[in-house]
Amino acid sequence: MPATTASRKVANPKRRMAFVVLAIVVALVLIVAKLVMIQGMDTAKLAEKALDSRLVDKTLPAKRGAILAADGTVLADNAKRFQLIADPVNVAAYKDEQGKVIGAWGAANKIAPILNTDPGLIYPKLKPQGETRWSPIADGLTNEVWVKIRDLKIPGITVDESSVRTYPAGEIAGNVVGFVGRDGEALTGLERQYRHLLTGKDGKQQYERGLSGDPIPLGSNSQVPPVDGTGLQLTIDTNIQMYAQNAIGEAVKKHKAEWGTVVIQEAGTGRILAAAESPTVDPNNPGKSKAEDRGSRAFTATFEPGSTAKLITTSALIDSGKATADSQYVVPDKWKAPNGEVFRDSHNHEDQNLTLAGILMDSSNTGTLIAAEGMNDQERYEWLKKFGFGTPPDLEFPGTSRGILRSPDKWDARTRNTVMFGQGVAATSLQTTQAFAIIANDGKAIPQRIVNGTVDPTGKITEIPLKDGTQVVKPQTAQTMREILEATVVDGTGGNAKVPGYRVGGKTGTAQAPADKGGGYDGYTASFIGIAPIDDPKITVSVTLQRPRKGHYGGSVAAPVFSDVTGYALKQMRVPPSGPVPELPAREWKNEDR
Repeated sequence: MPATTASRKVANPKRRMAFVVLAIVVALVLIVAKLVMIQGMDTAKLAEKALDSRLVDKTLPAKRGAILAADGTVLADNAKRFQLIADPVNVAAYKDEQGKVIGAWGAANKIAPILNTDPGLIYPKLKPQGETRWSPIADGLTNEVWVKIRDLKIPGITVDESSVRTYPAGEIAGNVVGFVGRDGEALTGLERQYRHLLTGKDGKQQYERGLSGDPIPLGSNSQVPPVDGTGLQLTIDTNIQMYAQNAIGEAVKKHKAEWGTVVIQEAGTGRILAAAESPTVDPNNPGKSKAEDRGSRAFTATFEPGSTAKLITTSALIDSGKATADSQYVVPDKWKAPNGEVFRDSHNHEDQNLTLAGILMDSSNTGTLIAAEGMNDQERYEWLKKFGFGTPPDLEFPGTSRGILRSPDKWDARTRNTVMFGQGVAATSLQTTQAFAIIANDGKAIPQRIVNGTVDPTGKITEIPLKDGTQVVKPQTAQTMREILEATVVDGTGGNAKVPGYRVGGKTGTAQAPADKGGGYDGYTASFIGIAPIDDPKITVSVTLQRPRKGHYGGSVAAPVFSDVTGYALKQMRVPPSGPVPELPAREWKNEDR
């Protein structure tokens, strides 16, 4: 029989209600737990995440140390430059004067004329692109340009500040100062040699920015200040340097030389007052110069010094007691060495009765070899070393050459003789200048220097102490050599080196220039090196022209440049004029003198 409705089990409404209440309670507990977790446990993380999205890291560039000339003229300094940055999201809200939103295209039309460009070229950098909030627009802007853009008050436009190297004096001492690349890396010259001193340490700033991209005044802000680099004060006199650069530039052009140098060194201190050369380089635009013209040949280029090296041979003979200025020699135009090698003078002549002084005055190759016949190979080598040939230079400079001086065991039968008149040996302009400076300094080799001191970020200069010199020849030998050098200008091959109002002395040099390829020789190296005033030395000056094609003798090509720059330098230094010329060493001797 089917069950009746009365027999079915009826559900308990209280139980159903209890289940619903329990479900509601569980949901509430879960919601509250989530709220507690969000508010109590994740608040710090969320706040930190939000802050991170607002924080900006900015490099605070350190200033590279300045490079100054001896008189304080700035040769290398720093200038502020700006990178223009856009936040496209904020730029989109840019309004014109009437309050109308003109956005990225309107901003592009305002900025483009200031940057001297087309609005269409910068618009893509200003318009919103997804969530991008950082879009570089232009780099290397000056402060004047940035101020004009800032005054437009475009939201979302900011800048990053940087520092670039500038060279206010341009080409003046450009080869010596050197330059840095666009990335700030020092490439040549003193910029590279002293890069660890000149380069500072960048700082860092972290700040909180608002929606406009500008810093929040009371927001998070921390800073590590930069440490600026230490600068240099050079020994270079800008007026003398500029005059010497112009003079050697004109000479290179006039005589169609490959290059030329002028080095002017202060007596008694070793300070280099000028290291001029042509071709030169403007560190502000080094790309305009050929790669081989961007360094300093005064420091790096070697050449055979030729007859200027006879100064060393003559000094050695006098200092060692092997001869005096008045020693007498019969000098032919050709001379055959005991080993069979034949040498000749630059021109044919009858046998001459020359003193040792006369041999130097006439720049006689044969006379030099006859006078030096009693010197063995080791002595010849040692004297060249004493005068600085083949030795590491005192000056620190990228690529500085020590020259070429092979040991005597590597000399052939000809080289043992040619080194006595400056061939078979190579030196730089700095080295040949130093050889004559030894005679100017009473026989003492005083270390050369081109950096006078350091400059701290406040501008305070700390001078580097002078170094003691090394006695190379006796003071009396140096005095005798100065007399012979003066006689060489007064009555010898150096007549074109005379300086009106001053007594000077020096020596011409004309050497064959080794070919760059294939061996042998190609052209000549013409030079003149002298001391002024010879009676009270203040400077030693060397002039060198490599492979002049229009004239090639040192006496006609280099000596006139010496006269010009030496006269200017002495007046610039306010050196008083010299007195009358005294009796000088005799050039010749008569048969009855024997």
